[in-house]
Parts: sequence; C-alpha cells; structure tokens
Amino acid sequence: MKLVSYLSLLVCLTVFVVGCGGASDAPVTYPVSGNVTLDGEPLPAGDIIFRDAAGQAASAAGKVENGAYSFRATAGQKSVVITATKEIPGKTVVGGAPDEPPVPAVEQYLPAEYNEQTTLKADVSDSGANEFNFELRSKE
Repeated sequence: MKLVSYLSLLVCLTVFVVGCGGASDAPVTYPVSGNVTLDGEPLPAGDIIFRDAAGQAASAAGKVENGAYSFRATAGQKSVVITATKEIPGKTVVGGAPDEPPVPAVEQYLPAEYNEQTTLKADVSDSGANEFNFELRSKE
C-alpha cells in the first residue's frame, strides 16, 4: 500500500512540475520606447498603438505621458497610430446609460496622418534599442 501511495505522489509531482514549466504560446515581445512631440513640445497625454504591418501579429499599445511612452511589442514592421483628445468647451454628450448625466464631449486634435490615415512606421527588432521618436506637427 505504501508503494502505491509513493507512486501516486510521484505521478502528481511529475504532472505538477511538467504542467507548470511548459512552453508558452504567447508571442515573444521586446521593449519599445520613445518620445512624442507636437510642434516641438512633449505631447501631454495620448495613446500610441503599434499595429503589425502584415496583419499577422497582435497590436501593442501604451500611454503617452508628458511626451514619453514605453511598452512591449512583437518584432517586425509596424504601422504606428497616435491619438490625443481634448474636451470641447461647453459641449456635452449623453452618458453611457440613460440615467447618467451628460459628460464633456471630446475631439481628436492630432491630424489624421498620425491616426486614422497614419503614415508613421517603426521597425521593431529582436535586438537593439527599439527607441522610436515621433515629431508631430499640427495642421498649419
């Protein structure tokens, strides 16, 4: 009976060790970082998305805070989308639920060439710094 108990314990431990240390299906990601400026000044706040140019890998995203961003992305050529919104003074929109009060309306203030019709690119490498700086200009 003791032999059966020991064998059962050994099997359980083997399953536990093998089950917890197996290979992950998650894609390999690399740190990316940089700065975003608008007309020479750090972008106060916004969002940045690295989309796989070939459409094969998942997108990666992060926040831009005081012009700086940092997150992880898969290697390869990326199409970069940068968005930033601001409140429209005196304008509101209906809240999420019918009984919620109106909330301030916001608008995208970066030109479409940086978001909806982006022309920005980055090539994330599996080696190297992966630092990408973006100097944006408002419409003139």
